[in-house]
Amino acid sequence: MLSLFASQASYSAHARPAFDIDVVSTARRTCMFNVGGGRVALVIKAAGSAVWSSADCLQGRKSLRTDLARGVPTVLPISWDRRTASAGCKRASSVVHAGTYAATASSGSLQSNTEIFRLR
Repeated sequence: MLSLFASQASYSAHARPAFDIDVVSTARRTCMFNVGGGRVALVIKAAGSAVWSSADCLQGRKSLRTDLARGVPTVLPISWDRRTASAGCKRASSVVHAGTYAATASSGSLQSNTEIFRLR
């Protein structure tokens, strides 16, 4: 199970939005789960269109396997620099405008709740 938590509902002009993705197993036994950046992604949308994904310009470990015990969350902190991104970083990024945004985490067929937040 994936759950997403925003650190705030509204961010001031220069604050970097921060999120925690909680990965929790509901299996009876300890299981292996890949929490690497190539497997778990945070997507930011504006007006229904993606403007940024943590999977777009991966840095660091793309794969990171961890053991999940039932009901014990593994927390993945992710922040966003308020810039757009494209798959493979093929287009130049730009600073996004103030407004309302939606964040969702996913891993394969698993999807978290959506967090709505505002940039000032």
